Amino acid sequence: MKNLIIFVSFFLTFLTFSQNNVNGIVIDKNSNAPLPFANIITDKNQGLITNADGSFIIENAENLNRITVSYVGYKTLSVNILPGSSYYKIELEPDIEKLNEVILVGKENPAIPIIKKTIENRKKNDPESVLKSYSFKSYNKLLVTANPDSINGAIDSVYIRKKGKLEFKQTDSSNYELKKQLSRSHLYITEKISEYKFSENKGRRKNILGSRMAGFKEPIYEFLAVSIQSFSFYKNKYTLFGTDYVNPIANNALNIYHYRILDTVSTGKNSLYMIYYFPKKRGKTAGLEGVLYIDTKSFGLQKAVAQLKAVIDVQATQEFEYQPNEKIWFPVKKEIKVKKGDSKEKINLFNGAVGIQFSNEKDSSIVRTNKNVAEEMIQLISTEKNFEIQLNIPVEIKGRGLEIEVDEKASDRDAEFWNLYRSDSITARETETYKYLDSITEAEKIEKKIYVGRKLLQGYLPSKYFDFDLRNLVKYNNHEGFRLGLGLITNTNFSSIYRLNGYGVFGTKDKEFKYGVGASARINKYTNSWLGLNYTDDLVETGSNSFITDTRAFSLFEPRLFNITSFYKVKKISPYISHDITPKFIGKLQFNHTDIVPTYDYNYIGDGETFDNFTLSTLVTSFQWNPFNEYMFTKEGKKPVKTKYPQFALQVSKSFDGFLGGDFDFTKLNLRAYYELKPLNKGKSTFLFNAGWALGDIPLTHLYNLSPNQPTKYSILRRFSIAGRDSFETMFFNEFFSDRYASLQIKHFFKRFKLLNKIKPEVVLISRFALGDVSDKEKHINVDFNSLKNGYMESGLEINKIFKGFGLSAMYRDGAYHLPRFDDNLSFKFTYYFTLGF
Repeated sequence: MKNLIIFVSFFLTFLTFSQNNVNGIVIDKNSNAPLPFANIITDKNQGLITNADGSFIIENAENLNRITVSYVGYKTLSVNILPGSSYYKIELEPDIEKLNEVILVGKENPAIPIIKKTIENRKKNDPESVLKSYSFKSYNKLLVTANPDSINGAIDSVYIRKKGKLEFKQTDSSNYELKKQLSRSHLYITEKISEYKFSENKGRRKNILGSRMAGFKEPIYEFLAVSIQSFSFYKNKYTLFGTDYVNPIANNALNIYHYRILDTVSTGKNSLYMIYYFPKKRGKTAGLEGVLYIDTKSFGLQKAVAQLKAVIDVQATQEFEYQPNEKIWFPVKKEIKVKKGDSKEKINLFNGAVGIQFSNEKDSSIVRTNKNVAEEMIQLISTEKNFEIQLNIPVEIKGRGLEIEVDEKASDRDAEFWNLYRSDSITARETETYKYLDSITEAEKIEKKIYVGRKLLQGYLPSKYFDFDLRNLVKYNNHEGFRLGLGLITNTNFSSIYRLNGYGVFGTKDKEFKYGVGASARINKYTNSWLGLNYTDDLVETGSNSFITDTRAFSLFEPRLFNITSFYKVKKISPYISHDITPKFIGKLQFNHTDIVPTYDYNYIGDGETFDNFTLSTLVTSFQWNPFNEYMFTKEGKKPVKTKYPQFALQVSKSFDGFLGGDFDFTKLNLRAYYELKPLNKGKSTFLFNAGWALGDIPLTHLYNLSPNQPTKYSILRRFSIAGRDSFETMFFNEFFSDRYASLQIKHFFKRFKLLNKIKPEVVLISRFALGDVSDKEKHINVDFNSLKNGYMESGLEINKIFKGFGLSAMYRDGAYHLPRFDDNLSFKFTYYFTLGF
């Protein structure tokens, strides 16, 4: 049970459900082909439609006597429900007159003009295009559960078939235990109360007023940020479990989907078209199909059903209610169900981050007396109902760029709050679920384990008041040898306002100790504003370039460090202030007073004076702009929800001659732009542009080296090492330096494919180009390097994740700086990408 709770907490619970109420399938009487999304009306006036495979299930059908089934082009059929009978195979007979009248008029598919009209009127019906503002509250409940009556609780006897005989192996009481558990509680439950606000100027904001997650005192913010289902059905992309699909009423939908009229339905006040849509092409992963209920007058959506049929089945429903004053259909209810599927088709979730593919093969040597598989009875159900809807009433949305804001009291709401906002009263079974799981997680300290796991993924090992920084444990480079150390930083248990940090490292080759210490204070929580001071006594790579607004990056393995040979020593004191101008636009101002000593023989001639060491007094201003990123704000501060592209960084540095002992006067301007293009259900392409411009007296240490990664060794085998992420693999260390440059890197990542049993490599095509130059080369003494004025080119490929994250890289150097010896132009290396196995 405790493993189940952890599984749910990271939202990887995708199990299945089937109930023994009234269920069956609707098929064509002549061809036996299933009829997807057929209409079913019960004698209790309950309406439903069949699934994409023609199957249906009617829950709580104790007093059900008759159902009526209809489908366009077929004769309507009424079926009596008999006592003791729970499964029905319903055969509909084609009606040629209706088929010709509804489907073959003018030899044209009549669904197409309806869909075209719906696409034409999409902006007129989209609430966020028509309305100046809106607000509403919503209640969401998510259950992982099953009907205990659907489970055969008999103790199972397990046998193994050997040489034609059955040999008893063991008894299995899992069905009995699960049925017993489900009789008193669900397997999991979460509840959430949210307030949505929208204005045409500031967009949509979601404020989570209350959150309850069984087994957790504090909410798992990553779970709150998951996009299970799109807000409405009117955008070009529709999102299910973080994966975007082409919307069946998108601008290009007619190229993606087939359409078919199922029926025309009257709801009393309105008439609706029922349009069935399904993919024109079947890919390796499941595609979207479902039904659109389209108003015959406005061509707005009254209801939409989207379904994925794969190893797991996902069915999402969205209902709209007509608002007469604004003359639009506004979303009022959403529901999503996940259960085990019968198809072998793979399904991708969270934009391919999670791919699910089960084997349907069963071991024929194992025989069970209880054929009922309890785990296959389980389903995930998420329902959300909107209330207190207000349209075109002015709303106040503070700030810009936040997608979600979590109220500080969200996890501490009392029973009175929940009873006020729940759309349905909490049941005894749901109350017991909270009690049961809370007791388990407390006893097993599961919440603490998840907290530790999250910290480890960020590169920290937590303790009570401070965290160990794992970035400083072990590294290696050619100057220091093994770089061994330890880092510490205080956490929120120490203070949510003040922060202390420090590290110390020792090089086994240079026999020197380096360290850094820092302190900072948060001066505004909502703008993430910090005032701080750092002191560093360490090494820096010659010609390296970084942006001070870059967020912390943690990697188990930093391959390029192995090959670096050229460093300079720094003793640097740095006061700074950082501030989020908006959540998507952050800035940082930092002053650096730095004493610099190169570790190699080097002199710089400036103003008639020769320097072998020098002091810089530099003011640095840096900005990071992520215009399409999504963020949430919690009591712990700003957290990313979704990373989108493009992203931009700009940094200006000014060094002052004579100020606080500064030796040089120069200015540097750095620019970076990154874009990622990921078509639906395909690979991805990335584009990285970097540029730099420097003016004035600039020593070699502060020129641009463009991140070379080719060791200076004579033969290709001796150069065999580890490839970097975005480095020039065929460029030798210290070969080029520039005071102005521009570079472009283009990569295309193909989708991983199965090569052998467990080998699923990822092929990446790479091209890199750089153009630059350097002035006053004669001022740099005792070093020899080239410029990039003729343009540098390399291209090749990586075959990544062949085994345990390891792969191979091959790059070739071409163009103006092509070398006479063939193998000097070739880089052949390992690659390493940490993977969780997805």
